[in-house]
Amino acid sequence: MPKSSSFSFKYKHILKALILVTTQFWSFFESVLFVGGFIVCLMLPVVWPMKFVYAALWFVVFYICSNVIGVLEKYLVRNKNSE
Repeated sequence: MPKSSSFSFKYKHILKALILVTTQFWSFFESVLFVGGFIVCLMLPVVWPMKFVYAALWFVVFYICSNVIGVLEKYLVRNKNSE
């Protein structure tokens, strides 16, 4: 049993560090990814209506990623307050 609790302890800290790095990375590159992704969608060598479809899909994917990062940030704050 002690080995499993030690593994769990290490896993928990590695997971927290990974979430922290992910949220900090997202905070740093969020605006560049948002604008850059939209520009890349418009520069694709496809017909014009498809460019707008791809841009709309990019906005949906970006919105979902932002929500996932928001949930991870709330998890970090909640665990920080509980300790």
